[in-house]
Amino acid sequence: MSGDTVSALAVLLPPDRLDDAIQIMDEPALQKFELMATEIYRITEAVTAGPLKSVAEEGQAAELISRGTIALKELDALRRKHTDPLNEQVKGINALFKVITEPCEALVGKNGKLDKLILAFRAQERARIAREEAEARRKQEEAARAEAEAMARADQAKTAKAREKALADAEAASQAQAVATIQAPAPMTKGTRTDSGSVTTRERYVLLGFTDLNLVPMSYWRDPVVIEALQKVIQRAITGGAREIAGCSIGAEERLTRRVG
Repeated sequence: MSGDTVSALAVLLPPDRLDDAIQIMDEPALQKFELMATEIYRITEAVTAGPLKSVAEEGQAAELISRGTIALKELDALRRKHTDPLNEQVKGINALFKVITEPCEALVGKNGKLDKLILAFRAQERARIAREEAEARRKQEEAARAEAEAMARADQAKTAKAREKALADAEAASQAQAVATIQAPAPMTKGTRTDSGSVTTRERYVLLGFTDLNLVPMSYWRDPVVIEALQKVIQRAITGGAREIAGCSIGAEERLTRRVG
């Protein structure tokens, strides 16, 4: 390993990164790395702190852009020489495991087939329980009315026999209320526990859609996330040729393109 190369890199890299460079690269690669790193250091040193003051300084800045672009491309090629084989190996390993994991994920993962089956079943159960609860309430209310009517008849009875019959009807109606209460369905469970683990459910409120966008409060439209998305939509329209959009300021912006060599 060339001592000059290592000495030059020692000025540019932290000690731990210098050790990494020596371990990762052979001597030709390390020399190229040092050459490009030194070039970038020189470019950095040559950049003026203040604004450009002349056409000559603009030309010098353009030259630094070209040199820096070349250095970046060379370094990226050197990096890929070392990382591409490793990435291919990682890609192959991932593909191997995905043959097994993807079908399993489709079954047991979030929003997988089993998730959907359980949620569909729970929706059916929730509907069944709601129907049975409604029927139980109807029976309870019917029995309560019957009991009230029987008690009213007992109060208004003219004979002991009529009163006895009304009280018996009231007792039967009271028992019917108790039976209806007992027969009411049990509430939905929060989930299921098995020997291997548990699956539980939770509810959260979500946006299902918009009924009228014009009615959405302005505070939501001004959220940074919404503004960023809106900027992308409007910029796409401007790129497509729009030059006037209500509420927007549109103007020309100069940008640089670069070509080396």
